Amino acid sequence: MERTDSLDAVFDPASVAIAGVASTQEGLSSPGQRYVDYLLQYGFKGKIYPLHPKGGEFCGLPVYANIKEVPGPVDQLISCIPAARVKELITDCAARGVKAVVLHTAGFSETGREEGRQLEAEVVRLAQAGSMRLVGPNCMGAYHPKAGLSIGYDLPCEGGRMALICQSGSNAIFLIRAAAERGVRFSKVISYGNACDIDESDLMEYFVQDSETDMVAAYIEGVKDGRRFREVIHKLSAVKPVVVLKAGCGTAGQRAAASHTGSLAGSDTAWNAILSQANVIRVYSLNELVDMMVALQFMRAPQGNRVVILGVGGGVSVLATDECSAAGFVVPPLPPEIKQELSRAIASDAGAMLSNPIDFPFWLSGEEKYREILRSLLEWEGIDLFLFLAPLRHTELELATYLPILDYQLNNIIKVAAGSSKPMAVVIDYLATGESWLAASGVQRRCYEAGLPVYHSTASAFKAVARLCRYRRSAQNYAMDG
Repeated sequence: MERTDSLDAVFDPASVAIAGVASTQEGLSSPGQRYVDYLLQYGFKGKIYPLHPKGGEFCGLPVYANIKEVPGPVDQLISCIPAARVKELITDCAARGVKAVVLHTAGFSETGREEGRQLEAEVVRLAQAGSMRLVGPNCMGAYHPKAGLSIGYDLPCEGGRMALICQSGSNAIFLIRAAAERGVRFSKVISYGNACDIDESDLMEYFVQDSETDMVAAYIEGVKDGRRFREVIHKLSAVKPVVVLKAGCGTAGQRAAASHTGSLAGSDTAWNAILSQANVIRVYSLNELVDMMVALQFMRAPQGNRVVILGVGGGVSVLATDECSAAGFVVPPLPPEIKQELSRAIASDAGAMLSNPIDFPFWLSGEEKYREILRSLLEWEGIDLFLFLAPLRHTELELATYLPILDYQLNNIIKVAAGSSKPMAVVIDYLATGESWLAASGVQRRCYEAGLPVYHSTASAFKAVARLCRYRRSAQNYAMDG
């Protein structure tokens, strides 16, 4: 059996046992109880077997004293028991024919202590002897909405086409939430912790063939086998876009990675070489990773670097122009015919910006005329990208007064964007108050439901688009060379 074939028990188990589930309904914050709750909440269709030495009942399910008492076959077991008891658990799982074990349990090599490393090595030996695969230790396991697997209460129930390989459990949960807020949905996500058995290379090789996945994002602290990783990431990036956040590149970061997941981080120079040679998009923060997920899901790469900027507020637009230039894009002046069209649409140009960037009192033009102007901008051959600025707390108007104005613009932009081949992006920023953060959530939902990518600063938008353009150019060159 191929190493990747055995991952089906991780992502698509027919049955799941959870070790460490007390029978009482009190204290639902314990990890074992939460995993049972996730399976029930997300509609897992297979068998669920809670385990605890005291037996009893939990959430209407019988609690078995141990894995040996479970009446049916078990594809996956999630361990939420102390590290000292894991060896016995693995031995029992091997005897019962369990296919995969997710070790939520911590206290192994990541502690930096010799006894932790030895315990982890012994657990791996026992699992291999029983033909079992291990995820972890010190991990959250798999999130696969289609299969009813989750690692949190508030993650989307609907799936998508983006996969996420994440060494850190907390970062995996953050990334799912942050990307989902901007419209990204996931095929499968895996938090794999110390990677004592299943590692980043196994997971990347799995996603080469996964029919549910079109794009792959990864947060990696270190690799176990550099040669195999290099081969596998080339194989994956040849068929699907890949974006990677490599953590722990500095000296202090390498120490932190070792203490978190026991990983060997590697030098930043080596990582740059590996990722660039494989045409992998490299990012440097969690927010940049989310930005690139948004770009890969929603953006068409512009054919060039010329941008038209439509905004509200002169200062907002001037700063956006600076950030555009800093990212290598240009803001060409509007041609005379479009400037004349703008002038005719309003009674006075006082306080307006009728060049590029554009800031004018659109409400004076009427809705149909406003759409005509938008179409003229998108059809202008002098630009490759349309950027709409939607600042929320930059005006003296109350938010309740300003939001309908913004809605008016978005309604028309969405209508016109549907018939345009030019890529567009929306920047929702100037979030100065808690009220504006709440409003931003609704505004960006309207945008991503219409297929428009949303960013929270012009700098982050241009950085993501620039990376997307470089990736597309490199991918075309690779295809031509091949």
